[in-house]
Amino acid sequence: MGLGLHAQTVPLAGSQRAEALTAIAAAQQPKPGKTLNYTFVQTKHSPLLAQDAVSKGKLTLGNDRTMRWQYVEPQAFALVVEGDSIYTITGGKRNSLSGASGKMTRGLAQMMMQMTDGASLTNDKLFETTLTEEAGSYRATLVPKRRDMKRMMQRAVLTFDHKTLLIKSVRLIEKDDSYTQIDFTLQ
Repeated sequence: MGLGLHAQTVPLAGSQRAEALTAIAAAQQPKPGKTLNYTFVQTKHSPLLAQDAVSKGKLTLGNDRTMRWQYVEPQAFALVVEGDSIYTITGGKRNSLSGASGKMTRGLAQMMMQMTDGASLTNDKLFETTLTEEAGSYRATLVPKRRDMKRMMQRAVLTFDHKTLLIKSVRLIEKDDSYTQIDFTLQ
């Protein structure tokens, strides 16, 4: 892509932006028959909490639109997306999602999948996306366009490794100075 490293933040525009977004989105897709496996640390910060809530887990992305988002600490819980099927696993038991909570969880799962698999980067109907290049990384800022997504967050900031183009972190910023930071490590 021919983009050099800079000490400062450099906004990308035009064909340079389009090429970088396409390459970053493609890098998030596992090769046929393969998966991308990450561990993650999720930190929930809220002015209402005395201290940040920290969770640890694993994320597996398959090339067939599958995702397993599994918390291992402080409590075991998994959210699984297999095509159009979305379910949770709690205490070793598979639970179907239904009703209002199921609809909300399904929407959140789809949003997280689009962010981690790169689909959100090039979806101009869902997000207004800006892209910057910084020392060692690309930073995509996604501002939701849909009302239902605006209720969940003001914006999402995704950071990608400059060399591998793989996701390093996601920060979901809410309206009340709360945010959720998820830092990924490729396994």
